[in-house]
Amino acid sequence: MGKYDDHKHEHHSSYCDCGHNDIYLPHDQPKQPDQPCSVANVRMFGSAMSETVYPKTIKVPVTLAEPTVIVCVEADVRLEKPALEIKRVLKSVILEQCELVNTFDPHKAKLFVRGFIRKNIEYATVDTASDRTVCGDIRHTTALIPFDFCTDLTFPTTGPTLQLAPDFSSSGQLLDCSGHGAQLNAVLLGNRQVYNNKPFCQLTFAEFTELDIGRHLKTVNCYEKTFSVLQEKIVLKLGLKVLQEQQVPVPTHCPPPPPPPTHCPKK
Repeated sequence: MGKYDDHKHEHHSSYCDCGHNDIYLPHDQPKQPDQPCSVANVRMFGSAMSETVYPKTIKVPVTLAEPTVIVCVEADVRLEKPALEIKRVLKSVILEQCELVNTFDPHKAKLFVRGFIRKNIEYATVDTASDRTVCGDIRHTTALIPFDFCTDLTFPTTGPTLQLAPDFSSSGQLLDCSGHGAQLNAVLLGNRQVYNNKPFCQLTFAEFTELDIGRHLKTVNCYEKTFSVLQEKIVLKLGLKVLQEQQVPVPTHCPPPPPPPTHCPKK
């Protein structure tokens, strides 16, 4: 029988030309997994050179607008224990969001504001009561009453305005050798990414006027009643300041002119 009559002992090899090395892979060898993505053939040409220029400017926060907004808020505050009367209320405002969004008009924008009123309520409670007396403790409840609104902003045409430079990108095709179409394996690309200074807000003042109404009344004696829910009707006046860091020219002061020369009197 011949040398290769038995197929069990038959062995074939294949040739793979990868450009650099000649590799022979047997048919029964498993296929290698695909190579992961990588970066290769990185080359740098020359070195980066720059000249430092010191402009006569400073980068400072510039006030763009100082709006005053009035917000109406309603809320029901449930007390831990029925109250006989409100002794003292302390209020403050905390902002959670104050974002400026530009519109289609370069001198106008929208201001989105969200926050809450922190209200601390001190009230008298009833432990024992008779026809002529009421005794109890002083308690407190701290409530966080949320609010949010959107208002219009108009920047003056003569003063500082919002500075937001847009990004841009471009692309172009190259003509192929025949001159009948574009090269599909080559493209011209360009883009510019601008890092703008984000506008921010500051809370300057907050004023409150409110009406508090006790609900769910219960009679204590012939003259006194308690309530367990306090209905809040608040008119909130907020003062805001919208700023953005911008380059501002440094003012230069010209020295005063020298005094005229004095002439000695002739003898």
